[in-house]
Amino acid sequence: MSQKLPTGEQQKELTWEEAVARYLEDNPDYFLRHGDVLADLKVPHPDTGKAISLVERQLQVLREQNQRLQQQLRELVTIARENDVLGERLHHFSLAMIDAGSLDDLLNTAQNLLRQEFKLDQVVIRFVQGAPGSAGRPEFAGPDDNQLATLLKQFVGGRPICGGKYDSKMTSYLFGAGAADVKSTAMIALGGEIPRGVLCLGSRDPHRFHPDMGTLYLVRLGELLMRGVAKYLR
Repeated sequence: MSQKLPTGEQQKELTWEEAVARYLEDNPDYFLRHGDVLADLKVPHPDTGKAISLVERQLQVLREQNQRLQQQLRELVTIARENDVLGERLHHFSLAMIDAGSLDDLLNTAQNLLRQEFKLDQVVIRFVQGAPGSAGRPEFAGPDDNQLATLLKQFVGGRPICGGKYDSKMTSYLFGAGAADVKSTAMIALGGEIPRGVLCLGSRDPHRFHPDMGTLYLVRLGELLMRGVAKYLR
């Protein structure tokens, strides 16, 4: 069954439920004029099905809304604290990059800080081009490294690639003997729109890195590392 109510110059066909709701919205003083109706109204309890008064139901709805708001507030506070911690770690990382006295010092410090302060299980840095004094360091793969070239082509707009365990061959190439322990990864392009290298982060936690996560801090991390290494690159 339906009811037609005027809405401006037009009429819209409403169901009886919609018509009742519309009427009460348009006449907020209805229950002031009909207090006996309000007192007699009963609604089923959402869990038990037992009839309760409308006032009881309103109180229950308000309590549920309050609980949801409190939970949202707790989540926001947690996120704010986590962001503060990340900001402090990035600051410490940037100071370490500035203070590094050599390429070896910079790379060793970067990897140690990422493992220890950012709680990462695997940290791998790879660059296409070499640098003076970089002979023997695995971070400088060279232009003939086809696997690295393939990886760098996958970056779109410089956005980090985050997700679960990556392609097994690529994971083995990057993390070597530690590949079996890596359950989620974040790969950060180093060097702008045309990447000159990559920073790969691996975690045993399958939920640590995922496609829907925010990547601002990862981008900043890559920028800091690249700024430190750039002065040593050929």
